[in-house]
Amino acid sequence: MANYRFNEVGPPVNAGTASNSTLTQQVYQMLHEEIVSGTLHPGNRLVRRALSKRMGVSPMPVTEALLRLEVDGLVESRPLYGSRVRPLTIKDVENDQVLREAIECQAARVCAENISESDLSKLMRKARVVDRMMAQGDPQSKLGMQAHLEFHMDVACCGGFASLAEELQRVWFRRLMRLNWLKATRYKHVPKNWHQQIAEAVAGRDADGAEAKMREHVRYGIEDDHRVLEEFLKQG
Repeated sequence: MANYRFNEVGPPVNAGTASNSTLTQQVYQMLHEEIVSGTLHPGNRLVRRALSKRMGVSPMPVTEALLRLEVDGLVESRPLYGSRVRPLTIKDVENDQVLREAIECQAARVCAENISESDLSKLMRKARVVDRMMAQGDPQSKLGMQAHLEFHMDVACCGGFASLAEELQRVWFRRLMRLNWLKATRYKHVPKNWHQQIAEAVAGRDADGAEAKMREHVRYGIEDDHRVLEEFLKQG
């Protein structure tokens, strides 16, 4: 199983000992964490000169890191304006919901067909952990968000197609992870053993059943997602 980290930013930037590629990676990881965790808010400007000064690096690693974040969909750039954290919009969330459903349903199908027995045991354990954390209802829990992310990434990874996991990770990091976790911990009607149901469908080696259970999971509470986002936008 792959190890997908929510808040792993690596060592502090050290311009005196690191190569340019290493500096770019470190700046990228730091900005990625600040965006995903909410330290940098949607719409916040990302001024290269200010970021370079704050991180103690030249503008080049910052520029390259911002380009990578733009590919991830976390940053946008406009002529004569510069870069900013990508604003949250209903349309973007709808697009990501469609993309997530397509990826996760196919991932569940191939996972049911190809997962090893050892990985299946690990997936079942992770499903129990995620459901237990969701039952506790702490929307600010980074451990909970991490466990939630890792479960879905493992479903994608264990099918044997790395590109599914890579694309799904981008979708989750585009704010859907936080929105979904908030929704799941905020509303008491979340189905019991929600992730264990998916794991059990995979364990049955029924590709159609696993895909159907994942589709039900992804589509569940879309209206709640929109309501949470609308409340966020009103506050903003």
